[in-house]
Amino acid sequence: MRIAEGRLIALVSYDVGFEIDLERVGRLWPEGERASAGGSRKVSPRVEYTLPPLALPLGERRLVLRGEERTATVAVRLHEFGALTVLFTLPLTGAAWEDLPELTAWLAAATPFTADAHRVLDETLARVGEAVTRPTPAAHQLMEDYYAIQITRLEPVLSAAALLEDEREVLARTLHCETLPLSRSEIDEVLATAVTYTPQDLVVTDWQVAVVYDDEYEDVLNVLELLNVQLLELRFLDRMLDGRVNALYGEVARLPRLYARGEVAVVRELALLRLDTAALRERMVNALKLVGDLYLTKIHARTAARFHLEQWQRSVDGKLDLVQRVSDVFGTRAATARAELLELTIIILIAVDIVLYFFG
Repeated sequence: MRIAEGRLIALVSYDVGFEIDLERVGRLWPEGERASAGGSRKVSPRVEYTLPPLALPLGERRLVLRGEERTATVAVRLHEFGALTVLFTLPLTGAAWEDLPELTAWLAAATPFTADAHRVLDETLARVGEAVTRPTPAAHQLMEDYYAIQITRLEPVLSAAALLEDEREVLARTLHCETLPLSRSEIDEVLATAVTYTPQDLVVTDWQVAVVYDDEYEDVLNVLELLNVQLLELRFLDRMLDGRVNALYGEVARLPRLYARGEVAVVRELALLRLDTAALRERMVNALKLVGDLYLTKIHARTAARFHLEQWQRSVDGKLDLVQRVSDVFGTRAATARAELLELTIIILIAVDIVLYFFG
């Protein structure tokens, strides 16, 4: 069995700053287009972006993959909450169905699009960097990649039900990036995310790979790209809070000063940190409204579970609680330092008053 028509779509996401002014980017890059949802027959027209990302087409580029030059269509997608995704689209027409597990295993191990994605990131920021608020230093150091195998038609023709039933072993290994055979229980676990709408379409997602057997795949790709960005941002927040919490240990161990200026500065910094984190999470989580659309909601919920987004959110929440407790400690120290300074001032004034009484 071969892929009569299909493509490989690689998504490489970065956090580039606190916020991106998409209106300004539109003026700097007039070719950009706002992304939209609800364009397929399966998706409710009520599905919409809170603030649609801006898609920037970059045309075709030559890439070297597994020692062979390939032509890829490249685009960049910018989100107002500071995320950027580079999308590479390559044709898979003619590829053998049985070769897909080997392909995804290589993609997971080699991450072959990283170097080209870094170059696209640098080129994009060189052109629209002035629209980024509080740029992230060394944005290359944290990235999240994801791969979608989109199949429009198989040869011989196969229904979604037949693909899910008769080809489940190859399908599961493709999603799991595994060249070795899988047990029946593991296959069932991998394919538990399967979503179908008509007899001719199927979407199955896993940690790093999705298979989309449908000719109308844009809405699904939007959801997968947004989930990849959300995972990236949660990892970014977790790493940032880790660094700040580790630095706070030294601050807590430092002996309190008689005056409270240092403690007050730390309390203000931590309050700003909590505010920035809450604002980023709010904009990120509410970027796409899926209320009332069961098709995309199922895909979103099952893929989010595969990404362990809930666990990442709990980790961020735990670190924010720790930051809050440390902030309370510094607040208490600041109040104590002020009280001690006030007491010392009163003692000095009384002493001066006594001296003036006897020697004035």
